[in-house]
Amino acid sequence: MDFNPGFRFSVFDGVIIATALLGAWYLLPYSWLLSVIVLFVVAHFFLFCNIVRMSRIPELIWASIFVLLTIASISLNLISWHIAASLSLLSTAVLVLREIRQPFYHGVLWQRLNPDLPDWFEANSKSCKA
Repeated sequence: MDFNPGFRFSVFDGVIIATALLGAWYLLPYSWLLSVIVLFVVAHFFLFCNIVRMSRIPELIWASIFVLLTIASISLNLISWHIAASLSLLSTAVLVLREIRQPFYHGVLWQRLNPDLPDWFEANSKSCKA
């Protein structure tokens, strides 16, 4: 495993973002809300995978929270979309703050937030090879 922390961007990421923008543009005349949801989810994908480089479990926790809030808002009409989006953003903030406090944090600003990462990586990559 190579040590490659910080921001990352690939061709695949660009394709996903371009597809999401086209999809949101296509959905806009039919439903502004679905258009916003597509952009909201893809923005989180980019934040979690490319900027913060979050672990899988917190990503899945966020996705579950988002799906449940979206169902509660759109399908069941239990809460407004504004409340669902706000709670989703709150969960984003909590999960990002949790992630950047981990000893393995390797996203943007890792040098400042986690200066011991190279030592952690070396110690843990050796244990994975053994």
